[in-house]
Amino acid sequence: MNSILMLELGVGIIVSFTLLGIFIWAVRGGQFEDNKKMMDGLLFDSEEDLQRAVEKERKVKELKEKKARRKESIKE
Repeated sequence: MNSILMLELGVGIIVSFTLLGIFIWAVRGGQFEDNKKMMDGLLFDSEEDLQRAVEKERKVKELKEKKARRKESIKE
C-alpha cells in the first residue's frame, strides 16, 4: 500500500514538472503572444497608446541585444 502511494507521488511529480517545463518553453517561444490583436488594436488606439507600444518594443529589442552580447562575452 505504501509503495503504491510513493509510486503515485513520483509519477505525479514527474508529470507536474514536465507540464511546467512545457509551459515555460511555450511562454519563452512566444506561443501566447497575440499578434492579430495587436494589429487590430492599431485601428482603435490613441496616439499615446501607440507611443507606449513603440517604447515597449524598443525596450524589448534592447534587452534582447544585451542578452546576446552577454552570451557572446561568456563564450569568449
